[in-house]
Amino acid sequence: MTIYILQETSSEDENQCAVYKVTSPKGQKAAFTVHEDKLVEENAVVQRDSKPVASDVNNKVKSIDLPATITNLHRQPLQEIVVKYDTFEEDSTEGSPMSLDKSGVLVSPIKQRSKSAQGLLLDVEEYREEIYLYLREAEARHRPKPGYMKKQQDITYSMRSILVDWLVEVAEEYRLQTETLYLAVSYIDRFLSYMSVVRAKLQLVGTAAMFIAAKYEEIYPPDVGEFVYITDDTYTKKQVLRMEHLILKVLAFDLSVPTTLSFITSFSSSTDLPETAMFLAMYLSELSLLEADPYLQYLPSELASSCIALARHTLDQEAWPEDLENAAGYKLEDLKPCISHLNQTYSNASTYPQQAIREKYKTNRHVAKPKTFQGVSKGVVRTLWIPLRTAAFHEAY
Repeated sequence: MTIYILQETSSEDENQCAVYKVTSPKGQKAAFTVHEDKLVEENAVVQRDSKPVASDVNNKVKSIDLPATITNLHRQPLQEIVVKYDTFEEDSTEGSPMSLDKSGVLVSPIKQRSKSAQGLLLDVEEYREEIYLYLREAEARHRPKPGYMKKQQDITYSMRSILVDWLVEVAEEYRLQTETLYLAVSYIDRFLSYMSVVRAKLQLVGTAAMFIAAKYEEIYPPDVGEFVYITDDTYTKKQVLRMEHLILKVLAFDLSVPTTLSFITSFSSSTDLPETAMFLAMYLSELSLLEADPYLQYLPSELASSCIALARHTLDQEAWPEDLENAAGYKLEDLKPCISHLNQTYSNASTYPQQAIREKYKTNRHVAKPKTFQGVSKGVVRTLWIPLRTAAFHEAY
């Protein structure tokens, strides 16, 4: 029996994964060899470069005689262009590469960069229907397996909840986009649907998934060293990079997937959803990230629709008006099972051990403009504006 040895080649670059080569014992010939043919273009380049270069330079460049009418033209000196800034309107942003918000009031995520790429695409009226149909197909194609935890031998739902709660804190610490968090959780669930993981490596999976999501979504993603630091040096850079490589391989490098947040933002912009309802829907949606069971059984578009319906009902608005039904393609009857689960999660959120999401939405960054808070108590606006009453949805509908 022939034994082949795997040898790891050294690499100075931390972003390169380990490369292995197969070597056979001395005196024995390898069973398989890889032969790589040279490309036709490569041979052509070699033949081209091997041709002798002409030594007569005078044959390459010839003098050009310009007419006297051109050479006698007078050259106009450059003039300084003076820009009068006081001619611009105070609130005008046209022609300016950047605008500063001096009001101190935070605007809606619909108007900020936090809006996902899918949400921005759906703003194009001409292609909105086609894009939405594509996203609906993509969410069904890339959804995780709802019962994947049953096949995991060493991890549980509670461990996953702790991991997601920690990722929420990581996203807040590094000021990452909310969409980055959703993508990271999606990558984790898809990865765990196909790979069994021991509990000691679960945080490594979450760290690498957040690293991938940040590089996909952020303009300036944190360096791999930052993600090693947030694990308290539990893992090394090499381990994070290797796990990143494994996750990408399992996901087949298919990272562009619609999330619940992308559907919420698109529905909000297409139906003029009030900011209070939108923020409450976002809060409900993030709470659902903590629980793989039962929310993995629902598609992101269905979950987003249910979050909006419950948020509107909680704020004493019509739960599911006709414009939302047309935009989402779901009827209220179809959403009731998901709304029931969301209502239970919403009511019990204060009793959960994981409180990072509640603390996140207590900050001013997730509070709408004061003028939009008609009908909401002042105490709620001062702290966490989310209404504390249980939404008895089924009693009303």
